[in-house]
Amino acid sequence: MPRSIKPLLFLLTACFVLATTAAAMSEDYSAKRAALIEKHSRQDATFAALEREMRTEETYSSEYWRWRIDQYLYGQYPEFQPIYDKFAEGKSFQALYDLPPESLGPEAAEPAEWPDFPAGYFTGILPGNVHTGSSFIADGKINIAYQGHLTDPYVASYDLATGEWDGPYQAGHSTLSKNGRKVDSHGRPALAQDDDGYFHIVFGGHGGEREDGLNPLSIDTPHAGGRLTHVVSTKPNDISEFVAVDDVSPFASYGSNFKMGNGDIYFFTRAGTHKSPWVYYRMGSGSQTFDPPVLITWPTPQEENPIMVDTFYINARKVSDTEILISYLWHECNFYEIHNKRHYHRINTYYMRMDTTDDTFYNVTNEQLTLPLVKSTSDELTLAYDSTVNEESCFSTRPLVLEDGRPAAAYEAMGPDYREWRMTVFENGEWQSGLPLPGTTTRVFKDSFGRMISNVLSFEQMDAEHGSSSAAVVYRNADGETAFAMASRDPQTDADVETWNVAKPIVALTKANVQMRAIRDSTGTAAALVFNIKKAGVQRLYLWQDGAFRPVN
Repeated sequence: MPRSIKPLLFLLTACFVLATTAAAMSEDYSAKRAALIEKHSRQDATFAALEREMRTEETYSSEYWRWRIDQYLYGQYPEFQPIYDKFAEGKSFQALYDLPPESLGPEAAEPAEWPDFPAGYFTGILPGNVHTGSSFIADGKINIAYQGHLTDPYVASYDLATGEWDGPYQAGHSTLSKNGRKVDSHGRPALAQDDDGYFHIVFGGHGGEREDGLNPLSIDTPHAGGRLTHVVSTKPNDISEFVAVDDVSPFASYGSNFKMGNGDIYFFTRAGTHKSPWVYYRMGSGSQTFDPPVLITWPTPQEENPIMVDTFYINARKVSDTEILISYLWHECNFYEIHNKRHYHRINTYYMRMDTTDDTFYNVTNEQLTLPLVKSTSDELTLAYDSTVNEESCFSTRPLVLEDGRPAAAYEAMGPDYREWRMTVFENGEWQSGLPLPGTTTRVFKDSFGRMISNVLSFEQMDAEHGSSSAAVVYRNADGETAFAMASRDPQTDADVETWNVAKPIVALTKANVQMRAIRDSTGTAAALVFNIKKAGVQRLYLWQDGAFRPVN
């Protein structure tokens, strides 16, 4: 045999062996996958529902539904995970699933004419939905992280003594809103600082990327886009440079940080896209990485129609050095990814609290809860308001702290022709719902001409959480403008109704959205206010401190 033929024969033999091996692996994988589906289908009707959709192909292709079945099996039954991981090792998403490129566009067009903003901002033009960033005060400085250009995270620091800014600095790279995608605000950064002085920012998450594979903490595929990323500053007390840490799920969405009295940091997030559990991560004092996530809730397909899935939206709030309050709502989702754009099937209000001394959860009657919670246990143990009774939605919720100590939660009630915030309060052993938010019926606002202001959008008392004599208010004035002004409480106000006199507006804008949030120190005093002003689809952030806006130097 000619010498030149031998390498060719060797190569052909090797290719044949590899092809045969790959075929055998594929056959073995398919058999194990089918056996698991058959095993669990005996008590889980979800597989039959998804396979029915795969056969009919009325909404998506059969390949799409195969992907959804794989993810459901992968998240709901972890015994499948090593089988799938071995089969998928080294393969691209396209090699595993013959699906067209995902469509997450279109990219938002720039306005034909950039709007004029009031002077005093500290950021560039920002994309996405209105937000005021994530901020706190430490060592005499206000630290603010926000979603900046192309949704990348930025961070800046303002020195209260010198009035000087440090930054803004880009702290990392977000995969949201890149490569022609639409602007997505779900990955807004959450900022914290550990006891050793290192800054932590978690950002960019809205379901992960297809190439990240299947999500071990979810029954939902990564179809929204955007990897959750944790970065930590390279030096203590220095925001100029950050490095990524691989300790959070890339599939997670949203996020909020809370630093407790002992220095532990808790990060709450949803572990994937809509049909995913909510989890928390804990970073112990002295550490710079998060421990593995702990499940708080778990999504459940409905027994009568498994295409529908019961899942949740959570909102947490630190209320003491050891306690976090949590309100949440029921989100009736579906595997079709079809959502009512008016109310998004967001229903009910639930309430519980977390004791971080031992990481236990309790309902309003101090009954310890077993995690993860599902729809049935939530209805039984934590339901604070059943909105189905009034056939209305709860678009959002937030836990409240009332002056008299009663447990309470706010909910954004929505009906055919209304959308307004109300609250539910636990009193005499039961929840009382449909109540006005604190202060909304006992405050009267008058402008500098003595005219009543009827449309107050935001109100922040300055000197302390309660009983302050000065406040910041955002409202709609008599000319239909959105205005920000400082207000003072009338000393002659009676005991039942507070009268607030609003001075001349500091800014008054037409066709603008203004959002305000107080940045409070350890005593509850508002050391500063952060504003978002949005006009013509774009926005900037402002810092109000000691009677003036503080632009970047």
